[in-house]
Amino acid sequence: MKSKNEQRADMQHRRNKILEMIKEDGTVSVKMLTDAFDLTEATIRSDLRMLQQRGYIQRYHGGATLLDGKQNTHALLLARQTQLDEKDAIGQLAASFIEPGDTIILDSGSTTTAIANHLSHIKKLSVITTSVNIALQLGGEPEVNIQLTGGTFKFPTLSTSGEKAANFFHNMLAEKLFLATACISPRAGLSYPSETDIKVKTAMINSANTVFVVADSTKIDKVSMFALPCDWGKLHYLITDSGITAGAKAAFEALGVTVLVAQAS
Repeated sequence: MKSKNEQRADMQHRRNKILEMIKEDGTVSVKMLTDAFDLTEATIRSDLRMLQQRGYIQRYHGGATLLDGKQNTHALLLARQTQLDEKDAIGQLAASFIEPGDTIILDSGSTTTAIANHLSHIKKLSVITTSVNIALQLGGEPEVNIQLTGGTFKFPTLSTSGEKAANFFHNMLAEKLFLATACISPRAGLSYPSETDIKVKTAMINSANTVFVVADSTKIDKVSMFALPCDWGKLHYLITDSGITAGAKAAFEALGVTVLVAQAS
């Protein structure tokens, strides 16, 4: 039987995971949480009550949302502005693999946004994306054709998600996918704080000839809550920064993934 300290640690860990899910999706239902953690509604409601008391969320009947959508979206966007030099270097290296006339898929995220920053010179480019901010950024480029997926809008990540977003990729073919991730490890693969994007990311992978995972080194050898079911054989490249360890690089390459290291200026 676990000690009281271990029980408290487990409870805090669970509450942190719940908060990560809400920060990712903007809202979450009690049923979704009871299914995810295999716990009673009473336990989940107690967790949500505590998160509300601490000023993180606002509860409503059957679930919870971020306390203030606009305020928290701004705060979350600022919080994602870390590793900026590394992400820019990753974006520049990733963009060097994109050629005029390509059809590419850009996942949502700060690192894929860094890729978009380096695409204005590429002619006759078709971009499929779940990212509203990437669509706005590239939509004014005369030589870039943008296709924005449908689906449910997630205001914390400025992206679309859900079944409709996944179905958008049915019969869609692209030369290259640039896939974002919350965490990646040789042991656990790709993982995310929320389950809502798993189907979309799987559909993206199945639609692309070549898959580039783009992730700064702070996301390597870490595991989030929901794993993306995917064979390593479908992930062709990992583009990261010089913070990756030699051991991690060797482990990924042993799995058949080519690791490319971008050097930040």
